[in-house]
Amino acid sequence: MGNPVGALQTMRRLVGENGTVLIADERVGDRFTAAGNDVEWMMYGWSVLHCLPVGMADGGESHCGGTVMRTDILRHYAQAAGFRDVEVLPIDYFFFRFYRLYP
Repeated sequence: MGNPVGALQTMRRLVGENGTVLIADERVGDRFTAAGNDVEWMMYGWSVLHCLPVGMADGGESHCGGTVMRTDILRHYAQAAGFRDVEVLPIDYFFFRFYRLYP
């Protein structure tokens, strides 16, 4: 996705003041480490070979984020899109991290 802030702005507009947005995204570490984990290494592979080039070629404004989106980046994107808060949901799943965005 070349413009995640634009996508979140559309979601923010659609949910109004009383709605919510749920996001499932890859469960990568909140900080880069050389060791990483299996999910993180797989995401970096997809990012370099597919997601980043497609996002850059998407046209218009591109954030060049690739696949690996950490929690602080999602918080930044959500705030830029007009959400007031982001909650990391307590769902323990190996491959995904789940977020709730509040208008």
